[in-house]
Amino acid sequence: MTVAEALLDSWDRQCRIVDAVASLIDDANRHAKPSEDGWPLDKQLAHMHRVRKFFLTEVAPPHAEGLGDSYADDIGTPIADLETIKANLRASGVAVREAVREGLESGGPIRGEHVVYDNAVLLLQHMVWHEGWHVGLIFLALRLNGQEPEEEWDEPNVWGLWRTESW
Repeated sequence: MTVAEALLDSWDRQCRIVDAVASLIDDANRHAKPSEDGWPLDKQLAHMHRVRKFFLTEVAPPHAEGLGDSYADDIGTPIADLETIKANLRASGVAVREAVREGLESGGPIRGEHVVYDNAVLLLQHMVWHEGWHVGLIFLALRLNGQEPEEEWDEPNVWGLWRTESW
């Protein structure tokens, strides 16, 4: 496996984790928050999609075309259809992957009017770091709502996607 293939594979794993975590959010818990002043779960998902779309619009506009909106307004109210938010996340995950793949192939910086990444790897790392932050907040909100996933769920849906050890 080349380094480029490994980087793209890491993004694919990230997207599977985000999708699995999103599957824990439903209409009954979508308004749970990680803190009194925190964002509800549906807004965490909508925001992850919006950030992906924003940075794609800046550095790889063709990949942002056709991506749906997950906010109903300009003040950050998530759309009512939770399944559409999840579908938007899956679509923007594919779009980020393709933008990074093209950037890796070109080997140079990827840039927009307001955003420059010296290498496509930096876009990928930005997305991974950003989403890890929000996934942590989602897990905290689920815990505070009495719905923290069991270790039996975590292993195949999060950690098992990274670990390759066998005992």
